[in-house]
This record gives sequence, structure tokens and C-alpha cells, in this order.
Amino acid sequence: MQKILVLGAGMVAAPLVRYLLDRNYGLTVTSLAQEDAVKLIGGDAHGTALSLDLADDKTLSSLVESHDLVISLVPYSYHPLVANHCLEKRKNLVTASYVSEEMAAFDAEAKDRDLIFLNEIGLDPGIDHMSAMRIIDDVHARGGKIRHFRSFCGGLPAPEANDNPFGYKFSWAPRGVLMASRNGARYWRDNHVVDVPAERLFRDMRLLHVPGAGDFEAYPNRNSLEYRDIYGLGEEVISVFRGTLRYIGWCNSMFNYVKIGLLDTEPRDSKDLTYADFMRDLLDAGPDEDLRVVAAERMGQPADCLPPWNLHWLGMFSERSIGHDSISPLDVLGQIMQEKLSYQPGERDMVVLFHELKAWFEEDGHYERLTSSLVDFGVRYGDSSMSRTVSFPAAIAARLILEGKITQRGVLRPVFPEIYNPVLDELANLNIVCSEEKTRY
Repeated sequence: MQKILVLGAGMVAAPLVRYLLDRNYGLTVTSLAQEDAVKLIGGDAHGTALSLDLADDKTLSSLVESHDLVISLVPYSYHPLVANHCLEKRKNLVTASYVSEEMAAFDAEAKDRDLIFLNEIGLDPGIDHMSAMRIIDDVHARGGKIRHFRSFCGGLPAPEANDNPFGYKFSWAPRGVLMASRNGARYWRDNHVVDVPAERLFRDMRLLHVPGAGDFEAYPNRNSLEYRDIYGLGEEVISVFRGTLRYIGWCNSMFNYVKIGLLDTEPRDSKDLTYADFMRDLLDAGPDEDLRVVAAERMGQPADCLPPWNLHWLGMFSERSIGHDSISPLDVLGQIMQEKLSYQPGERDMVVLFHELKAWFEEDGHYERLTSSLVDFGVRYGDSSMSRTVSFPAAIAARLILEGKITQRGVLRPVFPEIYNPVLDELANLNIVCSEEKTRY
């Protein structure tokens, strides 16, 4: 029996664990809290649940050595640590996280040791790459060139669960969502670079209609420039844009929270403070001033607009204790958002992924507009769509690696047909389907 080590038992791990146990792999699932891993294993005879602190180098090394493959679902900053152990013990590695500079640096050594370190095999990044590359490779095979590429993805409440003024609920760690809101962005438009500083991220917003899903705000996601090379587009492409989707209203609130320092990460003294005390200090407000009004003034907004009212709705001006001696503004916002923007039992989430490409076929002088869309919903009282779309691709990829069906070596993304075709086909069997349309003109 082949054995897989799964590091992390968080919000997206359950479908992956079940998929692999159902296929008779021996699974060891680790978590800081062993009971979280126990829940995922569910008493399966092929599963083992362990408590593991990744700082315990000796135990981590021993676990890596005793398994055939490692799947790392822990925060991305730990992946290089795990990769080092995989190199040492000559074990293949799968993650759903972006390839960091530290991870990319393992490429040569991984190739030398005949290893696969497959990353970005989740939803975004992951299914977005695979569904895009299936279209791009087909266009190239037919003699065409991609001129414009736009890609958008978002994890959101299903319409019936969209019942709060932010239009958002967390199916992922709140801190990760808020930290991503601090990033600047770059993209390629009409053959020139557009740089978006972090403080302007939510002002570089456009509206997008996705058939079958609705209207959304779309703002740029990280550095789109690198995808000219990752997707093999080179000089042929005029525009490349990758964006994040939210319901309408999110961007205005987040832009204004950046302005008043609510996404700052430097810890502040909060001993014995209430949320109102903390905000009064952050806003430099007087003891008798209305915090909602002061917040609006600092934002340069009318007092009755949504961003300050949304803070009031969250409870950021309340007399509740923060409960920490020292905490950053970002984490204060994150902990109260997690309370107010959480899914309730039976509520569904929704994943929306949409690609739009324009291709030129010189031989007969025509353009094609090509789209790929995925609109997927969570299961009531069951798996979230986010957990399914993030963890199934990683689980399928792990199976392909152990079956010897991936020949590439080194630090990889799922941009090769030998990876994306079988993964997308298996996802379709699991009712996660990217629908493609093509219009010639």
C-alpha cells in the first residue's frame, strides 16, 4: 500500500482526505490539534491522525521518510521547510500554493534527484491554470495566436447566503484573505505594463458579468505579467489580466479600510481595550466623538456611506473586549469578520471562475472569442465548493504522481497536458466542470 503524508487538516482538507482513502492509500494526516485530523480520518482503517508542530524537525523528517509522497496544506511560508525534507528523503511533494522564490530555488535539485514538486494545483492557482492552458494549447495547435487573455476567480457566498453588507463570507482563513488585500498588482494592457500600488488595488476595479452567476467587481490579482511566460504566450499576447471577483460593494469598503490603517500588520497595545477603544486610538478620535463619523472623515467619505456603516455593523465601535494584550489592526478586523462573516450550518458557498480570450488566426484571417466558465456550489451540510475545488485537484495530482503518469520533474505548475487533461477529466467526473464556448468572427 502506498502511503501519503498530508500536512494540515484545515478548512479545505476533507475532500482530499476522503478521495485518497476511498482509493485505498495509506494516509497520515497531521495537525497542531490532533482532533482536527481525527475528524477527517473518520475511523478509516487506512488513516492515521497525528499532532505535529512543524518546528519539530526530527518528527517531520521521520514522517516524510516513512511515506511515498507528501501533500502540504499548511500555510505557504512552511512549504520550503517541507520541501527541504522531501529533497533529503527523496520524496515527491504536492501543494496548492503559489510558487514562491524559495520554492522555485529547489527546481535544479529536484530534477537532479528525479523528484516532482508540483505546486499551484488547487483552484486559484490550479483549475484556473489548467482550464486556461487547455484553451491556449488548442489555439496554438490550430495555428492561432492569443492576443488578449483575461481570467477572473472568486470564492463567494451563494446568492441565497449573501445576507451581509460585505457580500462575503470566509471559506478560507480570514488572515490570508486580508493579507492578500495588502498586495499591489501588475498586468499587461495593450503592450505596456500597468503597475497598481497596494493602496490603489481596490480602485483599479471593473464590473464583470459572468453568465449563470451574475455581476461582480473584479480587481487585479498579484503579478499577471509572469503568465506571458508561464502560459507560453511570449510576444504574441497584447493584454494579460488576472483578477479577483467579489460582490459589488466590497472594493469600496476595503479601499477605505486601507486608508485608515485597518490593514496594517504592526501589533499595537490592546491590553484591556474594547473595539471602540482600539478604533479611537487608530483614528486619533477624541473621547466624545462619534467613531462612525470620525472614520468617515478619515476616509474622506460622507458619514452615512457604506464603509463606516459596515464597521459599525461588524461591531468595530462596540464596547466588547478585544481579548488580546497586543494585536495588529488587520488581525482585529479579521477576528471580528470571522465572527460576523462565517457560513452558518446549511449555507452554501459559490466558486466562480471565468476566462475570456481573444485569438487571431492569420491563415484565414479570423478572430475567435473563447471563454471558459466554472460556477460551482457547495453542498448543504456538506463540503464547501472552496474545499472541493482546492483539494480535489491536489488529490488527483497525488494519485497521478504515484501511478507514474507525470513525466516532468522539478518544481512544476499544472500547465502541461499530461497533468491538466487527466485532472480536468477527473474533476468533471466529480461534477466540477469548466464549460467552454467559442465564437468566430
